[in-house]
Amino acid sequence: MHRYSDYDPFAWLYHEHWGREYHEQAYAVLQRLLLDRLPRRAAVLDLCCGDGRLTSALAQHGFRMTGIDGSERMLKFARKRAPEIDFIAGDARDFRTRKKFDAVLSTFDALNHIMSAEELGRVCACAYRALKPGGYFAFDLNREEAYTELWSNISSCIEQDNVSVARGAYDRKSGIAICDVTLFRLIRGNWQRSDFCLSQRCHSEQNVLDALSNAQFRRIEARDAAQDLGMVGEIGRGRTFYLAQKAV
Repeated sequence: MHRYSDYDPFAWLYHEHWGREYHEQAYAVLQRLLLDRLPRRAAVLDLCCGDGRLTSALAQHGFRMTGIDGSERMLKFARKRAPEIDFIAGDARDFRTRKKFDAVLSTFDALNHIMSAEELGRVCACAYRALKPGGYFAFDLNREEAYTELWSNISSCIEQDNVSVARGAYDRKSGIAICDVTLFRLIRGNWQRSDFCLSQRCHSEQNVLDALSNAQFRRIEARDAAQDLGMVGEIGRGRTFYLAQKAV
């Protein structure tokens, strides 16, 4: 299996401009969902950790963190942000860890980039294997309303040394969303252009629950980001957080 590296060309733009609204709220939301259930100094795996923003924040609150991501360019930013944390290149669909964790997290709809129910099941199986008995797997996913109401728009960012345009589209029949991004950066006096496309799949709640159950998780919860966990703004609309526990 090829390691998921679609975020390589996106890494700089993500690091500089994307995700602020989400990450400003992520710790408080996770505290309501999961963190208060964990032991002091819990070992936590941040799966699809990106540039390490949440990984670093959790470490600052005393959690013993490890990060995994498929994008080496993302991990370069993560290691610079938090050199004391172990960041590993790996694929969410097929990873193994020597140590066992009290919790595995995957946030900011990272698992919507898993493009089939079968592959989502493999992610859940890998997370189950990485956990200690009684450990938790927590993640969030976009629901269809996020794609129909928010994703299918055009957004732009214009600064003195960079310009980006993102054009989203969603196909209800296939459940696949795409985002075409064009980025111009002024690098050493020359404007450089890059174009890339990101894809996500809208996983039904039933498919998610089936994937967790088939991986032998129990005590499965589905919580609305806004109504149940207090996430505010557009970033909380059409988002579900899932929590599941490995048997003791």
